[in-house]
Amino acid sequence: MYYDKWVEIDTDAIKYNLLQVQSRIPEEVRLIAVLKAQAYGHGAAEVARILYQNGVDFFAVSYLSEAMQLRNGGIRASILLFTPLIDYYQIKEAVENYITMAITSLYDAELLEEFAGGINQPVTVHLKIETGLGRFGLNAEEAAEICQKLSGYSNIYIEGIYTHMAEGGAANSRYTKRQFKKFQRVVQILEEAGYNIPVKHVANSAVFLKYPDMHLNAVRIGTLLSGQHPVADIKNPLQLVDPYKFKTHVIAIKNHKAGDYLGYSRTWRLADDAQVAVIPVGYYDGLALEVANQPTGWMDLFKRMVKMLLAYLNIRRFQLTVRIKGKSYPIRGKVFMQMALIEIPQDMVVNIGDEVELPIRKTLVADNTVRIYIKSGRAGKQGDIYRTSYLAGEE
Repeated sequence: MYYDKWVEIDTDAIKYNLLQVQSRIPEEVRLIAVLKAQAYGHGAAEVARILYQNGVDFFAVSYLSEAMQLRNGGIRASILLFTPLIDYYQIKEAVENYITMAITSLYDAELLEEFAGGINQPVTVHLKIETGLGRFGLNAEEAAEICQKLSGYSNIYIEGIYTHMAEGGAANSRYTKRQFKKFQRVVQILEEAGYNIPVKHVANSAVFLKYPDMHLNAVRIGTLLSGQHPVADIKNPLQLVDPYKFKTHVIAIKNHKAGDYLGYSRTWRLADDAQVAVIPVGYYDGLALEVANQPTGWMDLFKRMVKMLLAYLNIRRFQLTVRIKGKSYPIRGKVFMQMALIEIPQDMVVNIGDEVELPIRKTLVADNTVRIYIKSGRAGKQGDIYRTSYLAGEE
């Protein structure tokens, strides 16, 4: 079937990355696979099926809509929801679909109390402790109060307690260790009050790699399964494989003379005669877009400015390029909303319909972009593309 753009996901690479992660998890530690943001762009339900087939039985997402996408996709394993639910109808939907909820405030607990008293269905929750990220979570007093409140309901099970590290990948470990100590103190206070919560987790991918002593009895892994290391100072990284490729086709080719301008505002002028290929992918699809958080400091700001300057000066390493038939070619001119222009030397053979691989950030790809799941690393060849249901174990 023809698509004007698509993402190829190599299922063997996902399985390989999972094995690499599992090789560093002690037998008594549970793996919670984080599948937020469409499993970092790979397709949440499909990746969940692959992981479940390979021994993972606990998943986590940010939002209720993401949890429901997994449930509607046939995933029956445990699903932890990180963000708080703010009204009765969300609580109802989560409970009815056996979603494990995070309790992050007294408001969350009171809302759950109002609902839980009128049902016989079991409800599983994890307590989120605020230790220094500044987003949401409970302090020690609130956690103790909530344990007392919820322990009166036989159908509410406080399964877990966790926190989120603010800079687990940083070279300086002081703040991470301070957060961990604060978390451990909250756990101790609760245990002294008689509340022994079985599942404890603080380690995201960066903390998992850097601090084995913080694995506790569960770890939350997301980016590593997607083939990427988190931004972190890691002494002993895993050997990972990126499962992801964004592809399209060349839809037009035109010969241009040296001196011709390309694109809006004439931002590029050809230095030599060249072929110009058109691809049906633009900034609407995530091409040439970057996450633009405020710089973390003067050095971060300086690095960004240098990178922009080098790209402006057309230094090859900093050019935006695509790959066609194994060779790299630069994108020229401003990227259009839904198209882009590729400069190709006159002596290179490129044809309409040729496949093009593009460097588009995974989490910027639209949810409705077609994702094709392949096996054996032979992407795009007839007979190597498998239905998702096959990957789930249906013959």
